[in-house]
Amino acid sequence: MSVSVDSLLKLPEGAVYRRSNERAHVEATHKGGIIYITGTCDSLQRQVEYYEALYHTARDALEQTEQSLRQEQEKKTSTTPWRVDLAMLMFGYFVGAAATIFIAKDKLLKNE
Repeated sequence: MSVSVDSLLKLPEGAVYRRSNERAHVEATHKGGIIYITGTCDSLQRQVEYYEALYHTARDALEQTEQSLRQEQEKKTSTTPWRVDLAMLMFGYFVGAAATIFIAKDKLLKNE
């Protein structure tokens, strides 16, 4: 598209000059002695929207994965499996019984 600067400067204040070519659009305005030119392209806009949607989907999936990993890590560090608890209890019983037997045997040997 070609338009002479004189033609754009002759536009009344706030008036718009538009031209379209299939999916591409150009708009020129004259405000306060400055010429503003804006161009858009439908196919480019669709691509931008497509990649923005991909970005948001990937970001949401990443945040969800991070959150589930964080929760899994908290579960592992905050609780012990019941088998470990049971083993510790049995070990405590064994140590208590062994200590009782040792002390009782020691007292019997001293009394003789």
